[in-house]
Amino acid sequence: MIKQILYLTLAVVFLFSCKNDDDTPTVDTATLELTPTSPPFSFTTEANFYSDIAYGDYERNTFDFFAPTTEFNTPLVIFIHGGGFTGGDKTIHYNEIEFSNLVNALLSQNIAVASINYRFINDNDTEGVLKSLNDSKRALQFIKYHANNLNINKNKILLIGSSAGAGTSLWIGLSDDMALDNSSDPILLESTRVQGIVGLSTQSSYDVVEWHNSTFYEYQSQGLDFEAILNLAGEQTLLNFYGINNLSELNSPEIQAIRVRLDMLGLLSSDDPEILVSNADVPYTYPENNADLLHHPLHAKAILDNATQNNVVCKAYIPQMGIDNTNGESILEFIIRKIGD
Repeated sequence: MIKQILYLTLAVVFLFSCKNDDDTPTVDTATLELTPTSPPFSFTTEANFYSDIAYGDYERNTFDFFAPTTEFNTPLVIFIHGGGFTGGDKTIHYNEIEFSNLVNALLSQNIAVASINYRFINDNDTEGVLKSLNDSKRALQFIKYHANNLNINKNKILLIGSSAGAGTSLWIGLSDDMALDNSSDPILLESTRVQGIVGLSTQSSYDVVEWHNSTFYEYQSQGLDFEAILNLAGEQTLLNFYGINNLSELNSPEIQAIRVRLDMLGLLSSDDPEILVSNADVPYTYPENNADLLHHPLHAKAILDNATQNNVVCKAYIPQMGIDNTNGESILEFIIRKIGD
């Protein structure tokens, strides 16, 4: 209830920040024609691959779709790639055996897979990360709108991502339903609720200004404050992230409202889906560089702690901190348990 009241208070600011979402798109939303193409790797089961399906107006508003051959509506996993919101691609893992094995295992369980692209943050960006996040949200809603054409069950969707894709998955999955009841765009009438979230090498929150308090508080005695985080992340990177020109704008009412809206830790509530997080590649030490800062195990620990406080089930594999409550459950097993038939 508190979260809902806050959203009403911030609605005007947030909707202004997301103004592109309210515009009627030029992409034809009424029909969806699918033509199979050659898959990027060999399938071990009967399936089709569809590439570069447009979900919006922009060049990077596309997704690839791996569809099991079945007459029944299937569950769906949506993969969101990483790259710091400045790079990466939906095809980034297609040549990796771990990814192809996972996709084939899901297809064999009659679970479809979509891999999406989204727009990047640019230098001197005026929209910031909301541009990327809202693109991914729209991709989810587009897929739900065309559920019958894609032969998927819109009530059995799980989000998975790495790094920026993990944070995006958490932002979408932990937000209250972002369907816009009065939108002229039928895509945006679709619910954004999902049944599960997998975040790998994730960030805990996109209120970066508060990371020294929300995530890295145990290093404050060693001098980790906002200035230290700014030095590690880069001032221009932070300005671009929020679409501002000066650090003084970080505490303006408009940007404060956006920061609240981007705080996945604050978005957590008891009605949220189960989460699986794993930050296993960075040492549990004071962050010495930007990569350590972005993928530190304390991000996953903050998600686990806040989920537990809000009665949300969270499985976490954080070996550097001696944390593993997964009981040996793999990502594949987690997905099947959450959305498998």
